[in-house]
Amino acid sequence: MFTRVLLASLAARRVRLGLGMLAVTVGVAAAVALAALALESGDDFARTLRAAGPNFVVLPAGAGWGGGPEGAEVRVPRAGATLPVSVVADLKRSFWKNNVLDAAPERTAAARIAGVPATAVGTWFDHDVASAEGGWRTGLKSLRPHWRIDGRWPTEGATEVVLGRRLASQCALGVGSVADLEIGGGTERVRVSGIVDVGGPEDDQVWMSLERMQAVAGIGGAVDRVWVSALVKPEPPGPVPDQTRDPKGYERYMCTAYPGVIARELSGHLKGAEALPLAEVVAGEAHVVGRLDLLMLLLAAAALGASALGLISTTTATVVERRVELALLATLGASGAQLGILLLCETVLVSLAGGVAGWLVGNLAADVIRGHAWGHVGALRPLLLPVALLLSLVLALAGTLGPLRLTLRLEPAQVLRG
Repeated sequence: MFTRVLLASLAARRVRLGLGMLAVTVGVAAAVALAALALESGDDFARTLRAAGPNFVVLPAGAGWGGGPEGAEVRVPRAGATLPVSVVADLKRSFWKNNVLDAAPERTAAARIAGVPATAVGTWFDHDVASAEGGWRTGLKSLRPHWRIDGRWPTEGATEVVLGRRLASQCALGVGSVADLEIGGGTERVRVSGIVDVGGPEDDQVWMSLERMQAVAGIGGAVDRVWVSALVKPEPPGPVPDQTRDPKGYERYMCTAYPGVIARELSGHLKGAEALPLAEVVAGEAHVVGRLDLLMLLLAAAALGASALGLISTTTATVVERRVELALLATLGASGAQLGILLLCETVLVSLAGGVAGWLVGNLAADVIRGHAWGHVGALRPLLLPVALLLSLVLALAGTLGPLRLTLRLEPAQVLRG
């Protein structure tokens, strides 16, 4: 009997219940879309931030200042320490190899170009590195895509250079100019393939192929440092979990791509080298990601709040329209609890249908946003379906409590007398 009354009630009020379902669908869709973006687009957004340049530097072991708590040993930096260039390939053999996006080794030396003193930097511009995962194309071109360059980057191994803006002005050289480059007693005739404008000390440097620099200067195959761009997650607040007191927390921490975890893994894997996160860059990224997550949370809360208000107004209007029917049911013996259960079941069914529809719409909206922003289209996310159904049930309760009180206060005799 109760089921027949419930189905008849739903069929008789399709339009108004459809409006309630629409309100739930919109709120749940917005929440699901934002949740999908927050969960799955973290790496996408991190890749976008990676266009700002490297966030790690690999140095020879002991080449940087090291220290710890009071009383701990402090390592004195070693001058003149170098790294084998094979360290770059070793980055792709570590546990976090998939997080390492780009890398570029550097070797610096005093030089003169067109008679003007300068600092020469040998590096890779677009180099093919043999790694355990196959070919890895990396270098300065992909590591620092935000650098403004007039002309083009040199071809690997060619007698070409790129000059910083200020250095090119001092040398009176432009794109296509030819000049003599002196490094370490060696001299080579080079062509300027581009002028780079960074706005920092790089504007006073001359950039060339690492292979050509080593050949001209006769300095062997070692490098001074390796700049690395890697995907990381913001460090959690508070100290690192203690391995003895909280082994599970420590394991979760060590299995997450935090900057400290990646630096520790790379340092332990690279022989004679240590990886250091660039603290200011990592902190800035964490700040941006944190603000983005907060914005998504506020937008989701606003959408769900608007949906709850829409559902409340729809359910209240339904109760007002049905006051004669509800009063008649009460006169025939229906208790207040039974009337409340009838109203709640109607709202729950409508909300669950809206939750499923919102899950579908939210997945499509997230894919559209990701497709336009990062060129990637995902699929339906089953893990978010329980979240969507839970949100729809919360909306059902929020949208029914007020109208339910109105239903329980109805006086059947007064309503039936008009």
